[in-house]
Amino acid sequence: MKKILVKKGADLTKGEIDQINQANAREFKVGPLPKKYLKTALFFLLVDNKAVLAKGELHPIEPVYFNDEKFSILAIGGVLANKKGKGYGKKVMVAIKNHLISNDKTGVGFCISSNKEFYEKCGFRVDTTSIKKFVFPKGDKKIVNLDDDFVVFKDGPDEFMKKIISHPTQEAIVPRPPDW
Repeated sequence: MKKILVKKGADLTKGEIDQINQANAREFKVGPLPKKYLKTALFFLLVDNKAVLAKGELHPIEPVYFNDEKFSILAIGGVLANKKGKGYGKKVMVAIKNHLISNDKTGVGFCISSNKEFYEKCGFRVDTTSIKKFVFPKGDKKIVNLDDDFVVFKDGPDEFMKKIISHPTQEAIVPRPPDW
């Protein structure tokens, strides 16, 4: 029976971690989950028995500074379905959206344009103008997301993304590279 599990990274089983790592290597060409993610991330797993069919993650990103305000947002990342076209990814994204709503949090992710419709069908908004506004200062350099095309988001009561969109020339200063 298929069900959504919501687990802190520290509570994942070895089998779940192994399946997540295999899926991440296949889809994203990345190594095993960093230990810091297991300490701070919240994982959304669609499982059938012990098989992970799809997954997504929320990572705390704080503090984020924008327009003289300080925000705490959740990064939406690592979304993938092990079998495409079955609606598994949508189930995970709807669970993430519901979590954001019930916890009054803003969720922000970055994605390529070919996935735009998917996120909209899951109830998220998409903005194509703001991705380069997320800046991680590193020394005298500014690191921005060069891999993705748009911001996918669900605004919380802080209306973080509404504020970002309404101030087209201001940057959001983030505490880590915007690669989520």
